[in-house]
Amino acid sequence: MVVLGGAAACGTGQRESEASAVAEAFSTAIASGDAAAACAVLSPETAEALAASEGKPCEESLKPEELPSGAVSDVQVWGDRAQARTAGDVLFLVELDEGWKVVAAGCVPQGERPYLCEVGG
Repeated sequence: MVVLGGAAACGTGQRESEASAVAEAFSTAIASGDAAAACAVLSPETAEALAASEGKPCEESLKPEELPSGAVSDVQVWGDRAQARTAGDVLFLVELDEGWKVVAAGCVPQGERPYLCEVGG
């Protein structure tokens, strides 16, 4: 039983690390103004919705200058969902077959209501 508990804890740490790496890649892309790199780590649904809302590809629809960035300071994983925090942003991620992807970014809390997000959400 102790061995299984240790394995589960190790797996959780690895999953947090993987989610953190994707959140960091998104935040770094935003900080450098690289919309293509940011779009590459968005979930397919989020990228498609962003493109549809603007009527042009994700890379042309995403506006890095309008989104906060910063180093990832905290990641929490619940099953196939995760939340990552930077100094100025909250990102939400989902684990898909191809790995972790950002589903919402530029999110701010709204008290008891759901987060308000600039991208996705």
